[in-house]
Amino acid sequence: MLRGTVEVEGCKLSSITMIISALLTDEPVVLEQVPVMLDHEILCDCLRRLGADVQRTGSTLRLHCRHLEPVVELPDAIIESVHGTTYLLPALLMRYGRVRLRRSRGGCNIGVRPIAHIAAVLRAFGAKVRLGDVIEASLPARGLVGCHIGLNYGAGNNKFISGATKTAILAGVLARGETEIENAYWRQPIVDLCRLLRAMGAQIEGEGSRRIRIRGVASLRAAKHRVSCDRLAMGTYIAAAAGGNEIHCRQASLEAMQVEADAFRRMGIELEQHGEDVIAAGARRLVAASLSTETLDTDLGPIFVVLMTLADGSSRLEDVVWERRFRYAAGLRRMGGHSVVRRRTIEVTGVPSLTGASVKARDLRSAAALLLAALKARGPSRIQGAAHLARGYEDLPGRLNSIGADIRSVPGGAS
Repeated sequence: MLRGTVEVEGCKLSSITMIISALLTDEPVVLEQVPVMLDHEILCDCLRRLGADVQRTGSTLRLHCRHLEPVVELPDAIIESVHGTTYLLPALLMRYGRVRLRRSRGGCNIGVRPIAHIAAVLRAFGAKVRLGDVIEASLPARGLVGCHIGLNYGAGNNKFISGATKTAILAGVLARGETEIENAYWRQPIVDLCRLLRAMGAQIEGEGSRRIRIRGVASLRAAKHRVSCDRLAMGTYIAAAAGGNEIHCRQASLEAMQVEADAFRRMGIELEQHGEDVIAAGARRLVAASLSTETLDTDLGPIFVVLMTLADGSSRLEDVVWERRFRYAAGLRRMGGHSVVRRRTIEVTGVPSLTGASVKARDLRSAAALLLAALKARGPSRIQGAAHLARGYEDLPGRLNSIGADIRSVPGGAS
């Protein structure tokens, strides 16, 4: 049985763009509740190489980009290692006036990571951009000028929306005139980013909706901001409550995951907000569901498939974002799950129980899903590739062990 309290770390995706935002001012930016993760350390290393003063004390980061070096080419190996370095492009462009950056091919291997939409957004502001393995961009003589950015949401284009929205915001806050982003991404990372930039003096309104308006300012100032809780980590802890467990998530809010909270409740997990805590209590048997990442967060899709595997009846999940998202399904089948993958959809028939097995995680969210399944299985499991977890969670095994799990590191994975 899992029972107890876990503290939810700050949001990984939010803090990535917040770290990069420090490049937009020569005054200090202090971020609180920043999780200790590999992706963040790589970005901080990039800023240090540019001459920034970066200091971490616990979960607090102090970033001061006052004395930056002349234009520096960051090592290709660093830039290519995580997807978040893509957002250095608009920030360095605004800071230096020109930028030459290796194209990032980092992140999990779950599908094609396009870059053309990032270039299209910058070109709409007037920047000159040349794409290739190395991306080159420069400001026009008059600087960037605010514009209308119309994003094509839906129809399989969802993977473009978040990155295009972040790029438009980072460019728009210091561009001359007004910028309007139509069909903007509306979820937590965008809301967090806009709140930080507003604290820095940016004029932004509409975050959390499909239309964001920005009036460019001449400069940004110092700010201090607390990163909100990571809804993806919280969703993982909530799912762990399935099977009659009760888990209290501290420093957590359901506000950032209303769609997912409704899906958890439909499947049989009770959720209650008590002040700054979320209490999750799971039924012993779950209810089947049909879900789509048209609204559900794609990164929580694998977690819901684990729940579907243990639900009564037939379920299905459609992933409209990533074309190679379901590679964890083979591991669930090795543990006794029943599923069939048909292009962008996985169809699941619930089973009474799972049995421990040796499985392989090929990406971050697969590792989380297989770890969750192993906790629900009878007997021990061995997960090869569990090291992926360090890219998206702050000690997920340790936090689960604190509430009754038995997870141990062994050579080649976790068991």
